[in-house]
Amino acid sequence: MTHTMIGIGLSFGAGIALGESVARGIGAPIWLAAAGGCFGIALLARRFGRVMRVAAFVAVGLLGFVRAASIAPFPEWLILRVPELHELTGIVASTPEIGADRIGFVLAPDGLPGRLDMTWFEPPRPIGVVHRGDRVTVIGRARVAEAFDGFDYPRYLARRGIFATMALEGEAGLRVESSAGTIVGTGDRIRQAVIGAFSERLSPELLAMAQSLLFGDRSSLPSDLEDAFSRTGLMHLLAVSGLHLGIFLAGIWWGLRALGLRPRITYPLVGVLVLGVLWIVGPRVSLVRAALLFAFLGLGSVLADLGFILRRWVNPLNALASTSIAILAMHPGALFEAGFQLTIAATASILIAFAAESGWASRLLAGANGTRGWGRLRGNVVRLFLVAVAAQAGATPIIAWHFGAIHPVSVLANVVVVPLAGLSLWGGLAGSMLLAVGAGGWAIAPFGWLLMALRSIVAGLARVPLSAIPVPRWMALWTGAMVAFAVTTAAYVSSSDPLSWTSKSTSMVSESPVSDGADVNRPPRSA
Repeated sequence: MTHTMIGIGLSFGAGIALGESVARGIGAPIWLAAAGGCFGIALLARRFGRVMRVAAFVAVGLLGFVRAASIAPFPEWLILRVPELHELTGIVASTPEIGADRIGFVLAPDGLPGRLDMTWFEPPRPIGVVHRGDRVTVIGRARVAEAFDGFDYPRYLARRGIFATMALEGEAGLRVESSAGTIVGTGDRIRQAVIGAFSERLSPELLAMAQSLLFGDRSSLPSDLEDAFSRTGLMHLLAVSGLHLGIFLAGIWWGLRALGLRPRITYPLVGVLVLGVLWIVGPRVSLVRAALLFAFLGLGSVLADLGFILRRWVNPLNALASTSIAILAMHPGALFEAGFQLTIAATASILIAFAAESGWASRLLAGANGTRGWGRLRGNVVRLFLVAVAAQAGATPIIAWHFGAIHPVSVLANVVVVPLAGLSLWGGLAGSMLLAVGAGGWAIAPFGWLLMALRSIVAGLARVPLSAIPVPRWMALWTGAMVAFAVTTAAYVSSSDPLSWTSKSTSMVSESPVSDGADVNRPPRSA
């Protein structure tokens, strides 16, 4: 089967959904034995072809069921003890989010089977006071989270292993017992050093945009500006994801290939840079998803270049399915999160749209491409527009379901703001490196100008009538059905397999204007 991993991914996701909904906390060994038995039968039934595939998919579904069902809920005694928690010692288990007057992070406390979501109000200085991996003592007020505005906040936290929240106040709220000497801690120190350098040269609003664009941290973003990005459907620009990683890697890839390096060398070198991005930015869910997709594609390309597999076996849809399986195996709760769903839906929509010559976007692009001058520019604009259309088609049902709105202007807006965001990203990276070698404020001046332009465009688009249209949930189902109908119709009328692939289309994935990430799922500020 050409797209076996897609079926496996769907089976694994279905198993997780079933395990989460009806069998949470059951004995995992029983179901694991059942899954192993089904898989053994599938291997023995190899000569029966279709029977083997069905049995294998059932086995994978049972494995997903086991993965979700084996996650035991927090013990009752732990929840009852929450009001008594005032002073805790533990490890900072997440990359701190740095706001103007607060710091947010996850604490893994000593001796407790769960984590707490910490918010430290009015720290002595927001930047550089606490880092990922530090051992700290916190003093504050813990409480069990409550649902609000139809959002199941406790369950959202529980899927991340968090059983309560805790508020710290003032200098006495946190004491660093020992600083992280690990590699992860060093990466966070570099990140905060860059933010600190920018804070001395950019206005607070531009600093907040820089912090969001480069590191996916929206903690200090003003409410009105965040609302403008949300209203225009451009929030993906502020969450480090496949778009940002693709913009970064595209430039590096072009440079290395221009030097004549083969994929077997280029992919490992770019892979090291991907690890560097993860090291400094932090393992944000959206960034991890993009990095895993690159890893699966890169591994396939290297194996094909070495002659171990056929190049036509390197299929981005299979890579996307493999990425989904890996993420769900580590974090089954991601299946129910908007960020995960948006990433998979938007990326899959782009891949299908640009699949070889049979994809509808590929056929439209073929008539617009040119070899030089205006023709090449026209082709690039049309390509970006078609990527935005494809991504929006896949993402719209998810956005309508989770957020109750659709954004008609976002397709055209992406044609303008995505290139501008790309220039801003490279301007920020260049400015960071120049500041590191002692350059003056002029080093980030272009970065500041680009951020101001981006802010002005988004604020202007937010004032456009009907930039966000509220819709009921049934509209999400209707839209999803229409997208599915369009895809199946395109597959039917195509003269070849609409999911066939050529390596030329791989670059489309990096231009996805929809992110996702944990940041997309982050609850409103009132939480």
